[in-house]
Amino acid sequence: MDRILLEVDDKTAKAWRNTSIKLRKLIETNLEQLINESLIKSREANSELLLQDARREAAANGLTEEILEKLLNEED
Repeated sequence: MDRILLEVDDKTAKAWRNTSIKLRKLIETNLEQLINESLIKSREANSELLLQDARREAAANGLTEEILEKLLNEED
């Protein structure tokens, strides 16, 4: 298990320090899931943006879907 540091406002920090260990563990588990889901969505969104950029660049250079399909179907 590794640790990360999150900065929060003073009110949240005080409430955290005054919370039971059991509730902290539950919050940590939920927060870890939320962070993981957010990171996965972010990576997927970034991948989609990269693909869109590649498609635009290919189209700008004259590589259409039809030409790509033809190239992929050509036998060596």
